[in-house]
Amino acid sequence: MRTLLFAAAVALVGVGGCAKDKTDSSAEKAVEVPNLSMDEVEKGLAAKQLVAVDCNGDKTRKKLGVLPGAILLEDEEAFVASDLPADKATKLVFYCSGPG
Repeated sequence: MRTLLFAAAVALVGVGGCAKDKTDSSAEKAVEVPNLSMDEVEKGLAAKQLVAVDCNGDKTRKKLGVLPGAILLEDEEAFVASDLPADKATKLVFYCSGPG
């Protein structure tokens, strides 16, 4: 469980590792991503202040597991908005196993 929470915390630092390479650099925008410790993520999930979003594929999920209650995205770039919570104020923690 703490390994997955670590992955979630690392995902907050930069979700770019999950995304496919972008060839159009004009699409890049500077986005400030908050840094959270594993304990902060764990507490936020337990208090239902954060929602985990798993961007891993099925193979990785079978190997590493899934955070309980996480939203499972089939494709981190082609998911539909209805896969995410309707409340736009919901704080999301995206995580993946990283590139490669």
